[in-house]
Amino acid sequence: MEFELDKFNGVIIDPTSLPASRESMVAALEHLTTWQDHEQKSLAWISLPITSAESIPLFTQAGFTFHSCLHNELTLVRKLSNLSFVPFIPTHTVGAGAIVLNDANELLVVRERGSNGFKLPGGHVEAAEQIQDSIKREVLEETGIDTEFHSIVGFSTKHPYQFGKSNLHFICRMKALTYSINILDTDEIEEAKWVPLASYILEPANSLSNRQMVSRIACSEGLAPTDLTGNCGPHKKAEIFLARATGLITFAQSTLD
Repeated sequence: MEFELDKFNGVIIDPTSLPASRESMVAALEHLTTWQDHEQKSLAWISLPITSAESIPLFTQAGFTFHSCLHNELTLVRKLSNLSFVPFIPTHTVGAGAIVLNDANELLVVRERGSNGFKLPGGHVEAAEQIQDSIKREVLEETGIDTEFHSIVGFSTKHPYQFGKSNLHFICRMKALTYSINILDTDEIEEAKWVPLASYILEPANSLSNRQMVSRIACSEGLAPTDLTGNCGPHKKAEIFLARATGLITFAQSTLD
């Protein structure tokens, strides 16, 4: 069983180096855990592919616990002691909704199957997907409307949401590029339409919290996508959203270098 040291006083096991037999695996794990304890290595990590799922009980019997998972991979960790700090596992799912108004001040809304009220189009942000891309995709799938991202005008959190995780939901102002309704995701969405903004806010069949939210953000500018000169290199941020400035503070370039 091969591993490498990380910069946090831990070891990362190479899943391709696992012994083929159960007996060899048990012996290798015993050797590794003894070495970890002797060398005072805070954490031992392994990300097991689904093809090695039969090894999971052997790792848990050696003191490893579940940390996080993907659809085809499970990450386990063994702590040296209860005081060893384990970097956080994913705590939130992320979603995005869209407020889209046309030139007639009509709001784009959808009604899910089994629901009586209408809401803003939107859904989950997929892994590695940017917020701007996800909300354009969701609006297109649920309404057939092509849109252009403008800004983030609000966000909310909810706990618990799903699978013991919290949810972070962004509301995005979008500009409609087309106007004809053509629902693509007919399994989820039963109806999509343009409605007068005031009518949506006053309709009691719609969620009160949604109506209040729409009334407050309908005329908001929000946080705009921004590109910073210094946002580069290995720590480059995928997206930056900042409030629109009412003024500009100027510094000498040497101050920012």
